[in-house]
Amino acid sequence: MIENLKNQKSIFPRMILTALLLWILVGLILYPALKTLSVSLLDGDGLTFSNYLKIIQTEAHRMALKNTIILGILTVLICGIIGTSLAFLVHFFELPFRKIIDKLLLLPIVLPGLIIVFAFVQLYGESGLVTKTLQTLLGLEEIPYHFSGLKGILFVHAYTQYVYFYINVSIAIKHIDRSVLEAGRNLGASKFKIFTTVIIPFIKPALIASSIMTFMTGVGSFSAPSIIGGGYKVMTTQILLSKANNFMDMAAAQVILLTIISMVYLGVFRFYENKIQFVSSVKGVAIQLIKIDHQMVKSLLVIFSFVLVMIIILPIIAIFVLSFVKPGTWMIEIYPKEFSFDNYLKLFSKSRVLAPFVNSMLMASLTALFCMLVAIPSSYMIVKTKSKMKIFIEFLVMLPWAIPSSAIAINMINAFNRPSIFTGNKILIGSYMMLPIAYFVSLLPLMVRTTTISLQNLNDTYIEASKSLGANVFQTFRRVVLPIVTPGLIGGVMLIVIRSIGEYTMSVFLYTVGNKPISIAMVNAIFEYDIGLAMAYGALVVIFAFAGSLFIGRIPTR
Repeated sequence: MIENLKNQKSIFPRMILTALLLWILVGLILYPALKTLSVSLLDGDGLTFSNYLKIIQTEAHRMALKNTIILGILTVLICGIIGTSLAFLVHFFELPFRKIIDKLLLLPIVLPGLIIVFAFVQLYGESGLVTKTLQTLLGLEEIPYHFSGLKGILFVHAYTQYVYFYINVSIAIKHIDRSVLEAGRNLGASKFKIFTTVIIPFIKPALIASSIMTFMTGVGSFSAPSIIGGGYKVMTTQILLSKANNFMDMAAAQVILLTIISMVYLGVFRFYENKIQFVSSVKGVAIQLIKIDHQMVKSLLVIFSFVLVMIIILPIIAIFVLSFVKPGTWMIEIYPKEFSFDNYLKLFSKSRVLAPFVNSMLMASLTALFCMLVAIPSSYMIVKTKSKMKIFIEFLVMLPWAIPSSAIAINMINAFNRPSIFTGNKILIGSYMMLPIAYFVSLLPLMVRTTTISLQNLNDTYIEASKSLGANVFQTFRRVVLPIVTPGLIGGVMLIVIRSIGEYTMSVFLYTVGNKPISIAMVNAIFEYDIGLAMAYGALVVIFAFAGSLFIGRIPTR
């Protein structure tokens, strides 16, 4: 009897927690997605496929759909070649300054895409510093290239998204078993044979995982296509156009198609990933870095590394240099000649100018708080319990990973532009909290992955010992689980804050005058030809991102 009472006392809090989690996840993730689906399929006369037929029959919509798929595939191919090659260069060969190069190669992951796009425009655009310098040096009457369209977008994607391949392949290379390579050499296998039959299978899961992440980011890209895309229209820009013209049914259909593209790619490659699982039967030690004995090759690699480092840090240098350009001077001359602190004085002395940065900081903090409050219990339920609902909860928390940011924004608009039981019968669209909620939905999978990894490293013996000493679920969670997984949680929270501050895609769909973020303020400053102020905004975000990444790097894993 006493045992039954104890079981009931422990089960009841779990039921309440599960119900609360489902309420939040269904209300903010599943319900908006289903609402968008219904908007795309229903009109005053009932079920209709007219919006989808219009997309197929209209040349502009059909071309945008085709361009999106092409952009996603090309982004994967280019980033795959660059990221994989760099991973082998740094982690397979003994390269001078490899540790410094490794750190620098990770920089783009903490920089908001919008800031990189603007920095690239100032460097490689029609009047960019690099463009005009090359034109002058080569004595050309016209600029040597055009930084726009598909080529411009791919250039930005190559810079910002090769990191997915670089990180995952680098980790895979570090786990290659040296004894397997030595066994292949002893059996007389050539270097090419070892590469194709041993190394490629080792890194193939990393390539597939990177491919999925890169494709979804590529097809969901908005900053680069909207700013430098020119005539190269993609689904994300068409969705904004439909929304701006108040064709929400058309925008909903475009969102559903974009989501289907992402989910089909995810499904196909996850299926392939499960079929090619490669596990080494031998457990040895890590591979030794291969020495480069040929002096000429070594010198060329050093030169290549130097050029690579310059390409990576040049946009960052441009952001800081241009942030000191005196207002109203740079548009007159090709190269900035007058520098001052006027942009920073304007930023910190006028509350109206500083407000977007304050808004972004506050909304990023709220986003991180929301993610932490939902991700911790969700991950705990997924990893450490046998709940029948954990599969459904895992599906809900990871669903936004397969939905592009612009699609999430449209889902929010369709779901919360009228009172809902999930929002206390209030309208969220137009409110201050709409952006933090949208950021939360988009970044929740990232936080869940971080907390899940931390919990997987938690020994179940500690939990069982706590329970045997009479602690309930919440006492065990607070006194045992949280202290052990806190380092990983802090890193996850900082990463969420960094990713939220410069977010642009959802912001352009959902922001209001009261919660205008720094990304929108940057765009407004660019369109008002206030380049220095826009770059001062960007410099603040870059400084914060670097500080956050350094903080994450110093967090102990235990």
